[in-house]
Amino acid sequence: MRMFKKFYLLIPLTACALILSSCISINRNISINKDGSGTEIMTIKFDKMFYSMMASMSTLMDSSRRHGYLDSLYSDEVFMDKTKDNYDSTPGIKVNDIFSVKDPDSSNSFVIKYEFDSLIKIGSSLDNIKTSGPAADQTTVTYYREGNNILFNYIYQENTPPGLQNNDSVNAEMRKGMAELFKGGNFNFEIQFPYEVVSSNANSSEGGKLKWSYSISELMSMGQMKLEAVLKEY
Repeated sequence: MRMFKKFYLLIPLTACALILSSCISINRNISINKDGSGTEIMTIKFDKMFYSMMASMSTLMDSSRRHGYLDSLYSDEVFMDKTKDNYDSTPGIKVNDIFSVKDPDSSNSFVIKYEFDSLIKIGSSLDNIKTSGPAADQTTVTYYREGNNILFNYIYQENTPPGLQNNDSVNAEMRKGMAELFKGGNFNFEIQFPYEVVSSNANSSEGGKLKWSYSISELMSMGQMKLEAVLKEY
């Protein structure tokens, strides 16, 4: 979620609220093995207006940074190479494929297929999309057996930007602005577990498959996300 805060710091709210509306959506499809390893297909969709807005905002940068930024923005190869390098530098993660797709509505989708040796690695995988930005937010993933049950928790907590830790009113306004900017975008999280689901806070379930769905506006407003499930052997 830090990728959104980076964009926010560049954007005048009154000028870009409509442009950014629904410009980004994220889908994560994860399949887990009993030993905790697994695979994920992550799809990040950028609306065509996103590129226009970011190109306009690049004028705020100094000239030494602007050229490299625009190259990265418009080049799928640069974006994918940096993303793959970030994934490959994370122990326990291996990229199997990464590619881009031009959608019929002129949006652009990036698809990353990778495997991991432990479910806890999915907590850092979205951060590998970023190439720069502020200090990491806190994402904690736990997956362990307790008695006859297997417990899963994915907890994301956004860090308050430097300088705002003691200013609740400004922080609240920033969250409100972020929520408005990203209204319409969706964050969908699907996990196929090799166990029976006892209980969860998912939006829907089918066998061992759980689906969570948030609006990105909701996540920006809350600054946190918690996925949880109690599972057991079939």
